[in-house]
Amino acid sequence: MALVLEQNYTLIQATVSLGVNPKTLSTWVQNARQQSVNLELSPNEREELYHLRRENKELRIEKEILKKASVDSIGQCNNHVKTYGCGGSFDEAYIYNKGKSVCF
Repeated sequence: MALVLEQNYTLIQATVSLGVNPKTLSTWVQNARQQSVNLELSPNEREELYHLRRENKELRIEKEILKKASVDSIGQCNNHVKTYGCGGSFDEAYIYNKGKSVCF
């Protein structure tokens, strides 16, 4: 099939080279050509794909910025501090506070 589609062999040359029935090879080539036509994107689909890829890239960058900002703002990442209530409505709370106890 690749001989006909990519290397410009005729069907007869390819069947002789591969030892395949000409009708079988012809069917394979037709199916491959039909699949390649079905896989082509319309101009609208290409434009949408371009915009989606661009948006995806921007969102990944924003995610990294937010991830770095959250680590920088607390000085450490995912470190919970147990706190005790001082007569408030909270008995226990877990907050980000660089190892200090906080009363509510």
